[in-house]
Amino acid sequence: MTPVTTLPQLNQLMNSTMIYAVAVGLIAVLLAIILANIFPWEGGNDRSYIKRRIAFIAIGIVAVLSFWMYNDLVVVDHIRNAGFQNMFKACNLKCIGINLGVYLVVSIVLMFAFRHSKFGSILGEEKK
Repeated sequence: MTPVTTLPQLNQLMNSTMIYAVAVGLIAVLLAIILANIFPWEGGNDRSYIKRRIAFIAIGIVAVLSFWMYNDLVVVDHIRNAGFQNMFKACNLKCIGINLGVYLVVSIVLMFAFRHSKFGSILGEEKK
């Protein structure tokens, strides 16, 4: 990674970081769908949705924390100016919101759209 020394380079880095936040959120949704489909239905008094819900929450936490830690520990070291580092750290906090927002909004929309699927069962048992 090239060192960031000018304001246009910092703006470009912050823009690309926000795009990566959206991409990481979408990849986390895809991973949650795949993992939800791996857990089998239990039959009878089916409580497998609890396992899917725990996995869904864990994937969201890991995605957000890993994205934030990578930016905070690796990317910030390539920014030479302390003021620019603070600007990037503020951008990194916005990216946490973007990442989490994309993950939750897209996931919940897909859960409601495919309510009778394994991924849709994360919302809980349906009332009959």
